[in-house]
Amino acid sequence: MNLSLASKVAVVTYLIILVNILVFLQSLTDPESYNLLIQTYGLVPFEVMGGKNLLSLITSMFLHADILHLGLNMFFLLVSGDAVERELGSSRFLALYLSFGIIAGLFHSYLNSASAIPTIGASGAIFGVLAAFAILFPFRWLLKLFGFIPIPLPAILFVFITILTETAYVSSGIIESVAHTAHVGGFLAGVFLTLLFIPKKRVAQK
Repeated sequence: MNLSLASKVAVVTYLIILVNILVFLQSLTDPESYNLLIQTYGLVPFEVMGGKNLLSLITSMFLHADILHLGLNMFFLLVSGDAVERELGSSRFLALYLSFGIIAGLFHSYLNSASAIPTIGASGAIFGVLAAFAILFPFRWLLKLFGFIPIPLPAILFVFITILTETAYVSSGIIESVAHTAHVGGFLAGVFLTLLFIPKKRVAQK
């Protein structure tokens, strides 16, 4: 494998996790300031579709509602991002991660253009990473949570079941506190961008 592409250590994955944890710590030390961060840097679909506060497409990815929200996102980023980054390289992984998150945010904003509720979390970007993981390593194992029961599944089956569930939520029209449309947008971005990058990676390795 060409080391100019691949990375021995998933530096970006661990750095993203660290930044998310450090930002979330403010919610414990100064809840009022953290709520202000959410109001200021959370993604508001109505604003984004009006061309305002576009930076929130990135900043919202580093804000989380509570410890469970943060913990689940960082866990799935760790188990999938580590392998994807070491396979594709740190700079390419960072570009893809941010692209997944931005596209997820735009997809969510487009489908919820009248919403003034701030959306936060790295889930959209992480769904993109999970899609990349399933494409690169379809038969590696991931833990799928059914309720609070973890069940090991091959990555390709994990992603199929997960995206089927998310699509069902979006199609149902049920409004929840979870941005399922961002999950679907991130997944679609993960599929298309990963497939776009794989041929270039293989050519560079020859």
